[in-house]
Amino acid sequence: MTLPANSQTAVAPHERNTTPDKICRKLSVGGANGWEPIAYIRGDQQQTGLAIDILRDYAERNDLRLDLNLDIPWTRAIQMLSKGELDVIAGAYFTQERDQVHFYSAPFANDDIMVFQRNDNRFPVVELSDLIGYDGARPQGGSYGDYIDRFAEQRLNMIFSPTGNRIFDVLMNGRVDYVMLGRFDGLTNIYRDNLIDEIFVVEPPIDSNKVHFMFSRKSPCMGHVRNLNILIEQLAEDGTLDQWTENHLLDVSEGAS
Repeated sequence: MTLPANSQTAVAPHERNTTPDKICRKLSVGGANGWEPIAYIRGDQQQTGLAIDILRDYAERNDLRLDLNLDIPWTRAIQMLSKGELDVIAGAYFTQERDQVHFYSAPFANDDIMVFQRNDNRFPVVELSDLIGYDGARPQGGSYGDYIDRFAEQRLNMIFSPTGNRIFDVLMNGRVDYVMLGRFDGLTNIYRDNLIDEIFVVEPPIDSNKVHFMFSRKSPCMGHVRNLNILIEQLAEDGTLDQWTENHLLDVSEGAS
């Protein structure tokens, strides 16, 4: 997993974090349930994912308690983040608009943005402009980065599905011609719903976005971001992020089979 190096590497790997505000004793975490392998709730109701692994590791090193709330709907979680009712969102793409309101960590993953079509209604897609004139769907409340968001708003005819885990329903019933989703998010839905023979994944990706933690600027835990960035860099360099990602993809594939 190749991620940009963090220039702030003065803290040793296992050195206790002494710079953040001492008021921070708990990290209240929201996120996009169903965004495998980043953040999701397993069938046994365990809240997990690569982002949660990183936060758990960091919390253990710094005597913090995690309060996981992946069951809160995405749009509401973003509103709570703005008010300081949540400290951090466990996985988000970067946008200029969000950056004005919230505070991003270093990236800890990359996510390919894919176009999914019905096998009996395939059409060539190499770039975003190839989607002009077709009807599409994407999850409600989410962002695919400034470029895709702006292009989609100005030139594409897309609906927003309020239920991300059932978004392929509108594709299969013919309401739309394609669905735009993260690669692993879409593949998980396909395997879970036994749609392997029904849905085609268009290659190459339409784009690829880095995934970050997004902190509330009203959170007393803001001071932890610098040391969290250092931990992310260390986990990327020693291969831990790759291993955790593979573990979650295996977990997801076994749960869908």
